[in-house]
Amino acid sequence: MKKVAAFTLIEVLIVIVVFSIGILTTFHWMTQTFRNESYADTQIKSAFFAREWIELMFNLRDANYHKEVPWNCIFNPYADTNAEITEENWIESDNPYCSGYFNTWMIIKIWMWSWNEYIHIETWTLSNDFATDFSWYQIYYHTWYLSDGITWYYYNHTWTEDQKTRFARYIVITWVTENWVTLPTGSILKIESHVLYERMWTTWEKVMETFMWNYEF
Repeated sequence: MKKVAAFTLIEVLIVIVVFSIGILTTFHWMTQTFRNESYADTQIKSAFFAREWIELMFNLRDANYHKEVPWNCIFNPYADTNAEITEENWIESDNPYCSGYFNTWMIIKIWMWSWNEYIHIETWTLSNDFATDFSWYQIYYHTWYLSDGITWYYYNHTWTEDQKTRFARYIVITWVTENWVTLPTGSILKIESHVLYERMWTTWEKVMETFMWNYEF
């Protein structure tokens, strides 16, 4: 009789196992690649949000010098432009152009009202609970269409359910110490830009720090 070549059951099982291992390994590396890409994308966006608020703080300081108001002035958009800035109210920090002043241990939330072309700054607090802080400081993605066909895109804290992002942010202002001695708060302040991240079961925080100087000190 002529012999017929065939695979035994064991050989078939071995082929299936090897093939399955190859498929699972490939799937694992693909999944890991997607996770790494998502993580890198989130890190880049977090750094962007943190850096944006730091740049805004420096821009506010420089704009204060241009307006000839104190360097740490929180500008009052409702100020009377005809109000006279006297030496007396300048020294007493009662400048009519300032609604407040950046100070140590201040936690601020910044609202960008593009339709009125000004930035509104509010003093807030932290709850030390991630979910609560994320809800208070969450930012949203907005689109505005102008009459001439130009489209504006920006991030703000105005609540809009269908424009939620995975990020929240706030600024913390603290003092600066050198050799355990606190430096004058009128000369330098430490700026901490905090970005909170939330995605499924993953939550964490990115912090970017810098120092803001008073040129005239």
